[in-house]
Amino acid sequence: MIKSIGLDLVEIARITADVERYGKRFIQRILGPQELEIYNRRHDKELFLSGRFAAKEAVVKGLGQYLTDRPPLAEIQIINDPSGRPQLELPPEMQRRISPAQCILSITHEKKYAAAVAVFVEEK
Repeated sequence: MIKSIGLDLVEIARITADVERYGKRFIQRILGPQELEIYNRRHDKELFLSGRFAAKEAVVKGLGQYLTDRPPLAEIQIINDPSGRPQLELPPEMQRRISPAQCILSITHEKKYAAAVAVFVEEK
């Protein structure tokens, strides 16, 4: 059963401008340790960062039903599984607070924009 949905759309140029303006500090506010390692190996850094930003904002919107405080984006990690599907990784205490909910994520990029949807589901 669907319990909540989060959706976000971001202009890639805005994220690129923020990286140019704030540098590593901005990137580290968005990406967690595992994501930073992946980001540093990517040739399409702006797309990756924009997609992760949109996905994390979508997750935060969906988490609104479960959490009272907005978590820092860097505490939310999105790591692709071996087939390439994005998987949400939350700190253990946050995961316990949303249990038994599971998150299904989708991220897309199209020229100027990155978008993501996070659907939180619970089995009956």
